[in-house]
Amino acid sequence: MTEPAAAPVDRRWVVAGVVVAVAAAPMALLGPGTDLDVGAVLRSGRSIVRDGDYVPSRAPGAPVHEAAVGVLEWVGRTVGPNLGSLAAAAALAVVLVALLRREGVRRPELAVAVVVANPWFLVAATSTVDFLWALALWAGAALVLRSRPTWGGAVGAGVLAGLAVGCRSSTAFLVGGLVVAHALEPGRADRLRALAAGATAAVVGVVLFVPSYRSAGSSLAFAQNDVPTSSFFVQVGRFLVKDLYFVGPFAAVVLLLALPALGKALLRWRADWLVRVGLVTAVVSQVLFLRFPWKMGHLLPTLVGLALLLARALADAPKPRLLAALVAAQLLYGAVSVTLIVPDNPNAATGGELTFEPSWGAVVTDVGCRADDPDAWEGPGVDRLQAVWDCAKPWAR
Repeated sequence: MTEPAAAPVDRRWVVAGVVVAVAAAPMALLGPGTDLDVGAVLRSGRSIVRDGDYVPSRAPGAPVHEAAVGVLEWVGRTVGPNLGSLAAAAALAVVLVALLRREGVRRPELAVAVVVANPWFLVAATSTVDFLWALALWAGAALVLRSRPTWGGAVGAGVLAGLAVGCRSSTAFLVGGLVVAHALEPGRADRLRALAAGATAAVVGVVLFVPSYRSAGSSLAFAQNDVPTSSFFVQVGRFLVKDLYFVGPFAAVVLLLALPALGKALLRWRADWLVRVGLVTAVVSQVLFLRFPWKMGHLLPTLVGLALLLARALADAPKPRLLAALVAAQLLYGAVSVTLIVPDNPNAATGGELTFEPSWGAVVTDVGCRADDPDAWEGPGVDRLQAVWDCAKPWAR
């Protein structure tokens, strides 16, 4: 079968990517970030590298990311893991462009810019968090599975997918979605290779979590989480509000305008591998977030799935104005925003009130909060890190 012709590389996008990386790099100097888990991740990494002991940062652990953080922190203190996240972000962008080029998208770089322009992507790319590490490995698995139709390619994709799960356990659901999406290809060989990749990922993932299992006294207690649920309507409310704050009010308007084109693209899900993977990824991510509507970084897989769908829906248009507008709207959201909903209790909301308050954007806010206390992760206790976390929320006043 003849592969779709790849779009030519536009050097202007390469320059733009370098500019974004250089502009974001100074954020890596402002401590490990505002995420509540950064201190535990750094301590887990130190335990692995310096003591040879494994202490999960939180259930069920993230052994691949924690070990990498331990090495990078030993080499470059807190800047090292942050630069590792920046490298993971760059790898994710490059792999997504390669994947879209392979699928014949005319403007792959513009579609991937939708991901890179998101402020929560930029925050994750300069923080000691595992979101982009896992997504980069997952995207690598998708590219290998799609472009290497051999048993070796299936095994290689499975190894990458297993490492992605080792970076972030919830990525197992994205891997399952990828396997299902690829197994729906019409060829029997594609289905078998998808199953082989899934089986390989399962084996690698199980092996990687053996240290977590042993650290919990060889019991399944290591997999238990302490994230509570609320009533159905409260859960849905948190889910919808955080979805809005993830893309921002400006991009939300653009996405509404793009719905007709997205709807047409979704009609091709049976015949189009890219649409199928994008749809499954976005749906799986949204379902997980409905159960755990907690951190904004949890929505990054939704963003990737959405970008794959938008690539098919809008990137091939003669003038992809909506795609360009979505990139611009998210860049604007990084600098300025408008607060539309304020929760009654920011850490355990059961309701909220409508408002209209101009505010600083997500990136500006995160930089300011990090700069105020870059060593908050060191404690003592969690009060300082909690304060930084509260400061960086998109609805913080």
